[in-house]
Amino acid sequence: MTRKVQIIGVCSSPRHANTEIMLQEALKAAEKAYPEIVTKMISLKGKVIKPCFDCKACERRRMFVLVDQCVLKDDWKDLIQPLVDPVPNGIIMASPVYFSDVNAQMRAFMERCTSLLKPYWFPSISFNAPDFSRTAAGALSVGFHRHGGQETAILTILRFCTILGMTVVGSVDPLHGPIGYLGGAGWEDVAGKQGREAVKEDAWGLFSARVLGRRVARTAIMLANAPAVPQISEPFVSPMSSFNNEKEK
Repeated sequence: MTRKVQIIGVCSSPRHANTEIMLQEALKAAEKAYPEIVTKMISLKGKVIKPCFDCKACERRRMFVLVDQCVLKDDWKDLIQPLVDPVPNGIIMASPVYFSDVNAQMRAFMERCTSLLKPYWFPSISFNAPDFSRTAAGALSVGFHRHGGQETAILTILRFCTILGMTVVGSVDPLHGPIGYLGGAGWEDVAGKQGREAVKEDAWGLFSARVLGRRVARTAIMLANAPAVPQISEPFVSPMSSFNNEKEK
């Protein structure tokens, strides 16, 4: 039996519209290209996600489940659960462009993930941070104009995925090279008539989404089937070590 490889799509649009269409295009392309791929989409539409307040509660709390380390009560816990239990093989995050970047829903969703990393810095927490080292990640965005901030929004998502330790990929097609370069980018006003499904007229944007979906899928399959390789670390070096050494001279 072929082992299933899961890709989770996260859409931060406040409506079921262009950004979600782009994400669905990527997920469908991944499933069509590789039979072992299964996908699931998570929508942040209508969800309450408070921003991180840097309250430090996730450093002090000693819960039995990692996602409970964050003290804030809203929808974030349920939304993040599929990304950590279990950690998926691939993640594609999609956001509309708001002022040349991701929208507030996506930003808040990402900020709250700081609590997932606290076991690295506070050893008394009784569980480990999620291991995303075998997770492939890609990004999609939709802007009003062709060059309306899509790449900026995509880079924000890719930086987030890199910080969590994922393997990030762009939308590079094996025959045609870089299509979306950094990710899949859609143009709402492509036909001069904006609307909730206007991106369906953007053939190039949809093509870049499909390329990204296949790229994330292929990378996820390779990571899932790669041999186990030990991760190597060394004794911790404090950021203040150089400063303190200089003071002692």
